Amino acid sequence: MSYPKFFNPEMETLTRPQIEKLQLERLQDTVQRCMNSPFYKERFRQIGLKPGDIKCLDDLQKIPFTTKQDLRDTYPFGIASIPLDKCVRLHSSSGTTGNPVVVLHSAKDLEEWSNALARCLWMVGCRPEDVFQNTSGYGMFTGGLGFQYAAEKVGMLTVPAGAGNTRRQLKFFKDFGTTVVHAIPSYAARLYEVMQEEGIDPRRDLK
Repeated sequence: MSYPKFFNPEMETLTRPQIEKLQLERLQDTVQRCMNSPFYKERFRQIGLKPGDIKCLDDLQKIPFTTKQDLRDTYPFGIASIPLDKCVRLHSSSGTTGNPVVVLHSAKDLEEWSNALARCLWMVGCRPEDVFQNTSGYGMFTGGLGFQYAAEKVGMLTVPAGAGNTRRQLKFFKDFGTTVVHAIPSYAARLYEVMQEEGIDPRRDLK
């Protein structure tokens, strides 16, 4: 079956001037939104930065870095720029070395995120006839749900296998005819190690 080259031609075929115009609009909008965050409002006050000071993309250098320590110090919601009742999901890091880093998402955030990931999947060759197996965790880590929704937007049959249980993953590869796998690099290497242990040749035995 023939498919279009681009998942979202409107966004993926912008000219360089159009991209820069969009980047500036979104940068200005982001800085304006930051004024609703207690953390950024105070940080910008300290350096004398106002939203109107962002007039071109080079003005990005006027904005101070946000460090991981800043995110920990404002745990859990001190960096939020919209009210919690406008948020529909929370993700966070593991917090093994301090307070977890919390990320809040509005419904529009999740829509834009899944659209961006769907463009990435389409770009690397995923198509609706593919069977997509996701080996990322579906808990507080963002990878599971993010790629799940993106794969569904592409139209693939999705296998939300989750993390670990490698032999079960390989059974799913064979039984479900998996053609696309999402995995972090170290786990992809582990999958291949177990394939060798089980006598599975991915070129011969898998799709």
